[in-house]
Amino acid sequence: MTAVAETPRSIVAPETQPQPQGFRQWWVLTARGILNAYRNGEFIFAFVSPAMLAMCFYLPLRKVVDGVTGIDYAQFLMPIIMLQAMAFVASSAALKSAMDGHAGVHDRFRSLPMPALVPFLARTATNTVLLFAALVFGLISCLLIGWRPVSVADGGGGWQGALFSVLIVGAIGAALAFVSDGIGMVSDSPTITSQLVAFPTLILGMLSNGFMPLSQFPSWIQGFVRNQPISQVVLAMRGATDGNLTWQILAPTVWWIVGLVAVGVVLFAIASRKSR
Repeated sequence: MTAVAETPRSIVAPETQPQPQGFRQWWVLTARGILNAYRNGEFIFAFVSPAMLAMCFYLPLRKVVDGVTGIDYAQFLMPIIMLQAMAFVASSAALKSAMDGHAGVHDRFRSLPMPALVPFLARTATNTVLLFAALVFGLISCLLIGWRPVSVADGGGGWQGALFSVLIVGAIGAALAFVSDGIGMVSDSPTITSQLVAFPTLILGMLSNGFMPLSQFPSWIQGFVRNQPISQVVLAMRGATDGNLTWQILAPTVWWIVGLVAVGVVLFAIASRKSR
C-alpha cells in the first residue's frame, strides 16, 4: 500500500506572529482625538474664550482700575486670562473622557489587543495639542489688549520672565487636564463632569486677585482671596514677569501642581479598579 504523504501544515513561529503595535495605535488614536477636536470647534473656542474674557473685563474695567489703583490693567489681567484658557482645556478634557466612557469607548478599547496605557497617552497628547493652542491664543489675546513683557531695564523679568510665566500656567494647565481626564474616567455623565470642572475654576477665578487687586475686596473675604489656589498661581506668574519671583512666592503653585497630579493618579486608580 502506498502511503499518502500528508501536506505539512504551515506553522508560524510565535515570534513571527503579528503583534499589536502600540506606537501606531497611539498615533491613530491621537490623530482621531485631534481631528474630533477640530470638527467640534474646540480650537476655535480656544481662541474665542480668552479673547472674549479679555474684552469683557479689559474694556469696561480698564479706566476704573487704572484710575483708582494706577495699575496697568493689561499687565494685571494677563495671568487670569491665561488661566481661564487653561480651564477651558481642562473642561474639554473632562467632557471628552466622560463622553467616551458614556458611549462605551473605554470598554471597547480594553477588549482590544492594545496596551492599557495607549488610550490614556493618546488623550494626553490630544490635550497637550489643545493646551498649546490655548497658550498661543491666550498670549495673542493679551498682546491685543496691550500686555507686553516688562524689560529688565525697567525692573521686570524680560522675555525670560514672561516665558517662565507661560511655563507656570502651562504646568498648571497640564495638571488640571490630567485631573479632569481622571474625573471623566470615573464619572460617565458628561454634563455633570463638565460642570464639576468648569464651575469651581470660574468661581475661584472671580474670587481671586486676577481681575481686581486684593485691596478692592471686602476685608472679610480678603484672606480667602489671597490664599486660594488661583490667586497663588497669579502671584507666581506676576512675580515671574515682574522679575521678583522667589521660592516663597512659587512654592504654593508647585505644591498645588503636585497635589493635582496626586489626585489624578488616585482617580485613575479608581477608574482602573472600576473597570475590572
